Amino acid sequence: MRVNKKAILALLLVLVPSTPVFADNEGLSLEALLKSAVTGNAEIKEKLADVQVAEAQQDQANAAGLPSGQAVVIGAPMPEVRGDVNNSTTNFGKWGPFIQGAIQIIQPLYTFGQLGSYKDAAQHQILAKQELARMKKDEIVYKTKEYYYGYQLAHTLESLVADVVGTLEEAAAEADKGLKKKKSKIKPHDVYHLKTELENLRQLGLEATAAKKTAERAVAWISAKNFEQLPVRKIRPTEFEKKTLDDYMTLARANRPEFKALKEGIQARRSLRDAKQAQSYPVLFLGGTFAGGWSPVADRPNSLYANDYFNRVIGGGGVGLRFDLEFWRHSAEAAEQEAEMMKLKAQEEYAVPGIELEVKRAFWDLEKASEGLEIADKRRKMARKWFISNASGFALGITPAKDLMDSLQGDALAKKNHAETIYALNMALATLSQKVGVEVADLKY
Repeated sequence: MRVNKKAILALLLVLVPSTPVFADNEGLSLEALLKSAVTGNAEIKEKLADVQVAEAQQDQANAAGLPSGQAVVIGAPMPEVRGDVNNSTTNFGKWGPFIQGAIQIIQPLYTFGQLGSYKDAAQHQILAKQELARMKKDEIVYKTKEYYYGYQLAHTLESLVADVVGTLEEAAAEADKGLKKKKSKIKPHDVYHLKTELENLRQLGLEATAAKKTAERAVAWISAKNFEQLPVRKIRPTEFEKKTLDDYMTLARANRPEFKALKEGIQARRSLRDAKQAQSYPVLFLGGTFAGGWSPVADRPNSLYANDYFNRVIGGGGVGLRFDLEFWRHSAEAAEQEAEMMKLKAQEEYAVPGIELEVKRAFWDLEKASEGLEIADKRRKMARKWFISNASGFALGITPAKDLMDSLQGDALAKKNHAETIYALNMALATLSQKVGVEVADLKY
């Protein structure tokens, strides 16, 4: 009789880069780790930075409606110029400074919807980016749960291996004693069998320990929480309030960030299309200009009709129209935004049924895991009774080693199945929470 390794141990192996750790054994519950992941994970911070970029773009759109202007000041040397409107002489033997400055200010009054469309696009873009950041948060929360429950499963299976090793050690010791007795029913090959399987399980124990440590580092990486060691806890089913499938579908429609992100993205592209089209219309503005020049080596003519570049201050204001005559470019840019909007609409058409299917599948997995846990619990209790019965018989010398190994295998398989079913239940809850866009288990973070 040989104990199958896969039947005794299923390890969760997570390959992640090592991170520096420091002593911090407080606040390492799943809820605390989830809080740390939500606030400290770098991937979430990256998505939140995209929100800040969108907010800066909104500020740019708002600034386009404020007064704008430009000022230019130049300075240069010039030869002496003397004379009046009719005659002038230039003396290159004498030079002096020349300074000229001009300022122009424009206040848009009406843009035929261009400015308003840019503002509207920026606002919807912010909302879309916020939902994308929430999508990333939900993804990181799911991964944190996955790694944490994987750590618990690895620890539980490590303990299971240790228990089976202890049982086999006792059985091997009893077999050695029984082998030395006269008229013993224990055969040498039974003892060799027990000791061989004992060494196999010890090796599996090393693998379980290594897997647990790897999963522990994965938790530290994903949660951005530095610690030396997670508290040792066997895997347990997470509490939750069971709802109907229709309830979860309603939650998904109200909370799933993909729905909102697509909706806001479509509206942002529509507004950008309108803004690009409006570029072909003029901009009505209120403008003002002021310019002046000065040079001590140039005479100033006493006539308003004289075009004096050197010593004249002029200025004024009025209402004007500004045209951008690149109509083909405006049309192409509007068509580009229209195509982007249609692409998002296409995504919406296949995403909505897909999300509904995801919610249904997660709900069915949760139902299966919940019912499976009840069966696994009964199986574990029955297998334990079977093993205790054979262990007692083996101790009395009336149960063969093969029967003992069969019952030991059954007991170990039942315990393994029970732990894996709890893991499946917890992961089904984690998946359903991600698919509906809101936590459905009794977890606060």
